[in-house]
Amino acid sequence: MSDPTDTCSDGFRAMGSSVEVVVVNGDHHHLAVARQLIDHLETCWSRFLPTSDISRLNCSGGFPVAVDDSTLTLLAAMRDGWAATQHAFDPTLLVPLIELGYGASRHDPSRRTVLGVGAKPAAGLEDVVVDRSTGTASVPAGCSLDPGGIGKGLAADLVVEAILSAGAAGALVSIGGDVRVGGRAPQEPGWLIGITDPSSGEETAQLVLSAGAVATSGTMLRNWISPHGDAVHHLLDPGTGRPVAAGSDGELVEVSVIAGSGAWAEVWTKAIFVRGAEAGFADLDRLGLAGRATFADGAIRESTHWPLFDRAARATLDAAVKR
Repeated sequence: MSDPTDTCSDGFRAMGSSVEVVVVNGDHHHLAVARQLIDHLETCWSRFLPTSDISRLNCSGGFPVAVDDSTLTLLAAMRDGWAATQHAFDPTLLVPLIELGYGASRHDPSRRTVLGVGAKPAAGLEDVVVDRSTGTASVPAGCSLDPGGIGKGLAADLVVEAILSAGAAGALVSIGGDVRVGGRAPQEPGWLIGITDPSSGEETAQLVLSAGAVATSGTMLRNWISPHGDAVHHLLDPGTGRPVAAGSDGELVEVSVIAGSGAWAEVWTKAIFVRGAEAGFADLDRLGLAGRATFADGAIRESTHWPLFDRAARATLDAAVKR
C-alpha cells in the first residue's frame, strides 16, 4: 500500500478562477480526470458561452431544452437553495448584474453574455422544471440564470466525487475560493484549509476538515465602476437588484460557510450577505453549519459551530481537556 501522504497536485485557471487540485494516493490520471470534468462543466454552465446549456436555457423562451445531466443537477441545487433561504439566494439576477456593467468575462472580454428576449430582472425558480427521464429542463420565459458561485461550489463537489470514483484515496478541489474535500487527508488531523484576510490576503485562520466543504464569498475581488460611475460589486440583493448594502450589524466584506457540500456552502454565503450575519448565523445554527463573517471595520464574527473546525480553537480546547 502506498504512503497516505503520497500526493500529486495541479493548478490552472478555469471558470474565471484559480483552480487547485490535490489527490492522495493517486496519479496524473486523476489530475486529468479533474481537468477534463472542469472543462466540461464550464462548457455546459458558462453564461459567457452562447452554446452552453445555461445560455440556451436563458434564450429558450420557456420551451424545454436538452441539457447535460450535470446541468440538471445544477438546476436542482439552485432551486433547492432558493427555497431553503426563502429567496435570499437568487441566481436569477443576471439582468441587473449586466446593467451594472458585468456583461463580459473579466478574463476574456470577447466573451459576452447573451440575454433572451424579454429577460426579467428577477424571475424566481418555482417554475423551473428538471426532467431527468427525458434529460431536459425548462425555465420560464424571461428567466435568466447565472450559475456564479454555486456553479463553482458544485463543480468542486462533482470533481472530488469523480476523483474518488476513479480510485484515489482522497481529494481536494478548490475553485475560486470554494473548497471541497473528500476521502483520506494527506496528514492528521485532516484537510487543512486557510482562510485569508480580504484586505491583506494574509492567512488569519486555518480550518481542519475531515470531509465536506468551505465556501468563501466577498465584495473585494469582483468589484468595478458601473456605467453610472458608482462603485459596485457582484453580490446583489434580490429585493433591490443592487449590490448588498450595510445591514443593522454592519457592512459585510467576506463570508465563509462550512457545509457538507460546496454548493450548499455557497448558497448560505450569499444568504448571509443578503440577510446579515445575525439572521444568517441563526440559520446556520439551526442547520448545524458553521460560518464566519468579516466586516468593513475589520471586526470578525463566528457562528456557534465555527470553533469546532478552527485549528487554533481546537488546539486550545484539547489543551484545556488534558489539564
